Amino acid sequence: MEVVKSILLLGRQPGLGLAELESLYGADTIVPLGKGVAGCCLPAKEIDFTRLGGSIKLTDVIGTIENTEWRAIEKVLLKLVPITATSLEEGKIQLGLSLYGIEAGLKDIQATALRLKKVIRTKTDQSVRVTPNKTPALSSAQVIHNHLTGPRGLEIVLIKVGSITYVARTVAEQDIESYAQRDQNRPKRDARVGMLPPKLAQIIVNLSVANTDPTLGGIVLDPFCGTGVVLQEATLMGFDIYGTDIEPRMVEYTDKNLMWLLDQPNNLISRPSEYRDNTSWRYFSLEVGDATSHTWKYSPETYAGIACEGYLGQPFNAFPSEEKLREVTNTCNQIMKGFLKNIYPQIQSGTRLCVALPAWHRPNGRFEHLKLLDSLEELGYNRVDLEHVRAKDLLYYRPDQVVARELLVITRK
Repeated sequence: MEVVKSILLLGRQPGLGLAELESLYGADTIVPLGKGVAGCCLPAKEIDFTRLGGSIKLTDVIGTIENTEWRAIEKVLLKLVPITATSLEEGKIQLGLSLYGIEAGLKDIQATALRLKKVIRTKTDQSVRVTPNKTPALSSAQVIHNHLTGPRGLEIVLIKVGSITYVARTVAEQDIESYAQRDQNRPKRDARVGMLPPKLAQIIVNLSVANTDPTLGGIVLDPFCGTGVVLQEATLMGFDIYGTDIEPRMVEYTDKNLMWLLDQPNNLISRPSEYRDNTSWRYFSLEVGDATSHTWKYSPETYAGIACEGYLGQPFNAFPSEEKLREVTNTCNQIMKGFLKNIYPQIQSGTRLCVALPAWHRPNGRFEHLKLLDSLEELGYNRVDLEHVRAKDLLYYRPDQVVARELLVITRK
């Protein structure tokens, strides 16, 4: 096994984050280190963290300790961390400690942080401010608010893996404010069609395009574009985008949301100044179309990936009767099977698709899946086998949700 050079802390459903990393960077570079933790053989600077929806923290490994006892760890930190601090820009240093799996009380963590503060001041001749721990691991909000990933920020992350403690420095934290803005501030939203989180949309896009370079000009197609969340995230990654939906209202909503996106500050995609006042200007393709019968206008070799949230059926606040469940599953199965049949001749062999399908969370904890999963080969598709994640773990749901999203990753034969 290659040396782990960076570590990522994964989101609430770590299987999705692990699948995303494997798809983008290859199974050989990813090392599962335990629940919610993924090691990577690439340095953090080679990981495009901004496009990852399933990871909440990116760190560079700066050392390992063959011990998990706090006092032993502290002795190493007092030597290692001040050396790392010398690489920071001049000015007040922002210091924080986050522990994952390491047993230590908050008073012990604070005491160690204050000892580090003293040693760093001596080593660098710079003042140091410590971010106090409310829990063993600092929250994303604390990391961002206290500028711990900035040029003078130093969050030291300690992760227990078996009998070893990894010591790492945080390079990037998930930008919770940016996600909230592009989720909640979009001009057009519709709760009836579901509220696809931007993080999940990123994962869907990444699982569909795998390691495709967006600068090569490939198109991400969303045949169920809804309000345009998948297309929004694909375009922020640099892909060209094309969306269709059976409802004209949804196509209109997507159009308005994407045009709104163009005018957001710090957006890499922007409307050229000569078209600033031209409301008919578009950088994307949208049209009304039924995914079970529509003919998409681009040639098969054009698509970098097919990424979408398919038809999920009606939402439920409580688990439906068996009769109602059969009715809904049959309808969803018919629509999604019709879509896969329709798009098959319109894409080339090897084209990858990631489709969010409905799966119903039964009271006993089991899931009811669509029957089409048993006939993928007959439909002309191969399910993508991921090395580090089982297909059944590609589920996005809250414990109280009846309808989950099951991510189906397939390629056309």
